[in-house]
Amino acid sequence: MTTKYLFFTGGVVSSVGKGVTAAALGLLLKERGFKIAVQKLDPYINVDPGTMS
Repeated sequence: MTTKYLFFTGGVVSSVGKGVTAAALGLLLKERGFKIAVQKLDPYINVDPGTMS
């Protein structure tokens, strides 16, 4: 089986929503026999994304 990637993106306010969505979808896929690995990437290194507007 080839590797597949899912990316969840969105605004700075919906951080919790992206995590919950990724976790729920990961659980559903895992229950169907897929091997799941979740990685979180924070592209804002040493920057407060709330002040970037």
